[in-house]
Amino acid sequence: MIDTCSLFLLLGLLVSYGENTKAIQNITLDGSKLVTVDMLDALRTNLTDLATELIEQNSKMDKPIFFHAKMPAAKVDYNKNSIVKFSSILNNDGDIFNHGDSVFVSPVTGVYLFSWTMLTYSGKSISTELRVDNVVKATLHASLGMAVGHVSVSKTAICRVDKNEHVWIQTGDSYIGNGFDYDAGSSSSFMGALIYKI
Repeated sequence: MIDTCSLFLLLGLLVSYGENTKAIQNITLDGSKLVTVDMLDALRTNLTDLATELIEQNSKMDKPIFFHAKMPAAKVDYNKNSIVKFSSILNNDGDIFNHGDSVFVSPVTGVYLFSWTMLTYSGKSISTELRVDNVVKATLHASLGMAVGHVSVSKTAICRVDKNEHVWIQTGDSYIGNGFDYDAGSSSSFMGALIYKI
């Protein structure tokens, strides 16, 4: 990783070369000790290539891509094929999860891990899907009897996501009503993290 001091040193050498080229061209020296313009051009080219490579390496350094959000404290019923809202942000490294529409937009192409937990209650059912640009990548179902109480179910999926593709959790078409619950500080949640870039 390039540091700021190294970058300024390289840029300073390049600027210094540009300012001193004319003066060097006008100096007459013994041929064996002469620094030619061609030699300085080669040095400038090498330094420029090195500076460019270091800048590109610095810009490619891995930046954290991780989000974790949960549903608000409420009982919520969703219709079929509705995007589930996770408006309470716990982590959003890279500022890549939109809490307004609960959609993650991939900043880089890579392999990602996604996990979501759904909390439902007695007599309710939930059907959810992980979608990447509207393609179903994984599904999660829970259907509870009247005497069960509260149950959390989770699903984890690992999949490739291309740059600028959208990822979200959506209710499926299995149930007319999908009942989500918030109980004793627990709630449904959605998280995602980049495993590695492609």
